[in-house]
Amino acid sequence: MFAKLALLSCLIVAAAAADCGKQAISPSNLKIVGGVEARPGSWPWQVNFRQKYALTSGSYQFCGGSLINDKWVVTAGHCIGTKKPKVENYEVVLGAHERDAIDSNQKSYGVSNVFLHENYNDRTLDNDIALLKLDSTVQFTKYISPVCLPDKDLQSYKAECVVTGWGDTETSSEIKTLQQVSVPIIDTATCNQLLWYGGDITDNMFCAGFADGGMDSCQGDSGGPFVCLDSDGAYDLAGVVSWGYGCADARKPGVYTKVANYISWINDVITNNN
Repeated sequence: MFAKLALLSCLIVAAAAADCGKQAISPSNLKIVGGVEARPGSWPWQVNFRQKYALTSGSYQFCGGSLINDKWVVTAGHCIGTKKPKVENYEVVLGAHERDAIDSNQKSYGVSNVFLHENYNDRTLDNDIALLKLDSTVQFTKYISPVCLPDKDLQSYKAECVVTGWGDTETSSEIKTLQQVSVPIIDTATCNQLLWYGGDITDNMFCAGFADGGMDSCQGDSGGPFVCLDSDGAYDLAGVVSWGYGCADARKPGVYTKVANYISWINDVITNNN
């Protein structure tokens, strides 16, 4: 179990830790598949991770992410895919509700550096995590604020957790507003059964969803937050949307990077590159 006091003593999280994981705007009842539209501003750490078009102006959303302090974002390693990405092609939008619209609540930032986990495996998606350093300091508002890093193991969270994103909802019409879905964590032994994932879930991953399917993250949600409510009333970034077979299929729940395994790595990267 990780010591919260040790985390708070690190300069990289000290500025954000006091108010991390708290929402100025309450979420709607708990499309991601089977979810509901989020209330604008209710998940203030949600990142709209965008890539600029090669031949025309503008950008498109291709992944999600989570703001963890006033300069850094956590996303999935497979959203980056290479150790030498062209950071000038990336854009991070905070405070967004509609995927492609611009409003007064959101702010856009460039990316000055990217840190892909050194042991990321593009075949198994083990260590599927990366850090983005923004090119300027984020000013927090009620629509933009950081999520907490976890200080406990997954079994300590008593309630179902929440996934948010702009990914595929597998409906006939395209939905462009931020979606949320509440799903329970699934025991890894269950998820590694032969008719589930057959041993592909490593110690750095976990599954969440339902045996019968119906609710899940999907394409386009990658890199986004899987958050769990802590006993102190704040949300922790328990997971990063990573992979899965299909979307919301039976015995094929969403698979997430276990953020608790990477606290030292996150702290080391930020401390050495501030």
